[in-house]
Amino acid sequence: MPLSVNSYQSHNYKFLLHRWRKICRKSGLRVQKIGKVDDHACYEIYSPALHNRDIIYISAGIHGDESGSTEGLLLWAESNIDQLSSFPLLIYPCLNPWGLINNSRCDASGVDLNRIWESPDNLLIRHILNRTKRLKFKLVLNLHEDFDGRGIYLYEPSSGGRPSKNAEKIIEAGSFLIPPDSRRMIEGRKAKNGIIRPRPTNPPKDGVPEALYFYLEHKCLTYTFETPSEYDLEFRALAQSTMIQRAISIA
Repeated sequence: MPLSVNSYQSHNYKFLLHRWRKICRKSGLRVQKIGKVDDHACYEIYSPALHNRDIIYISAGIHGDESGSTEGLLLWAESNIDQLSSFPLLIYPCLNPWGLINNSRCDASGVDLNRIWESPDNLLIRHILNRTKRLKFKLVLNLHEDFDGRGIYLYEPSSGGRPSKNAEKIIEAGSFLIPPDSRRMIEGRKAKNGIIRPRPTNPPKDGVPEALYFYLEHKCLTYTFETPSEYDLEFRALAQSTMIQRAISIA
């Protein structure tokens, strides 16, 4: 079903899960219920090719008002049905079901789940920390959106030295749909052509986000994608999907 037909249901969590189950049946991916958070069941999806190393981790929907992230991840999966089972995937299709349903950045308790990765009370995030503790990752992708965004951009943590050109290639791929954000300062950090390279030693003052946790704990290639949430949902989802595809192809 075309995305434009589904776009009015982008905050329908049950419908999101229904579409993921169809993908899993067709592709051979496996879906597992983790438990309930805020009275909503939470799931992880993984590939039979998942082992203990070279894992591709992708998450979306930690901020429920960023439905382009959940739709973009699903669109990418739908576009790669025949290959999904061969990728070493660990996917969290929606980290904040209550937030998605209620179009809220935070969970039902008013907590920003992307600031509690150092010592989380949230059941799903605690599960992820335990699940991933002994795994080795090739690539970690966290999908987000920005209400103030003027285009696509991404975060790539930097510990110094000359970075690869992978971030530029990912932005280039997405820019066929949405131009890069032209701002020189984004969220208080220097940006250039839609790329922000924050120092891991300078985390947000209000807590540790998912991307920083994975970068520090697992020493792996980590990107946070941002699409502008005031753009058309179809273009946002397509941009997210395209950037995922590019990141995986060059990792």
